[in-house]
Amino acid sequence: MMADTTKIARKEVSFSEAIVDGLYAGVLAGLVMAALLALMALLRSESLGALFTRFDPTPAAAPLKGFLLHLAVSGVYGIIYGLIWFLVSISPRTAPRTWQAVLLGAVYAAGLFFLGWMILLPASGSSLRQLPWWDLGLAHLAYGAALGYLVYRRGLDR
Repeated sequence: MMADTTKIARKEVSFSEAIVDGLYAGVLAGLVMAALLALMALLRSESLGALFTRFDPTPAAAPLKGFLLHLAVSGVYGIIYGLIWFLVSISPRTAPRTWQAVLLGAVYAAGLFFLGWMILLPASGSSLRQLPWWDLGLAHLAYGAALGYLVYRRGLDR
């Protein structure tokens, strides 16, 4: 007799666990995003210091501070996604499968990209707007896919 491997036992996740899962996954997905942005910067012959300095909005911008701010923002957006995930996956009937979790994360991150590119970055005068839009767009999709997958996996590992 073969076991049905299409159904995975999911454990209930509390509200606070969803927040922690989102934070954890957001920081890890932020590392994925930073790695992809770093690769694209190197392909453009831009130094990593110059890239991560763009993430620091202060007058005395520094690459390490910019990198850490990027991870902090990634964590906050991860928390928000964790709460969305909590609401979407409350019922076993509405709990997404792996590919749906990745897609949901990518759609979420695409929304963050458009919000940032069209409203937040121009309003703040951020130097991130000097990066090619496709670099940031692709990096956001990678962030979202990783975020969706990591939050999904954290829910399975309980």
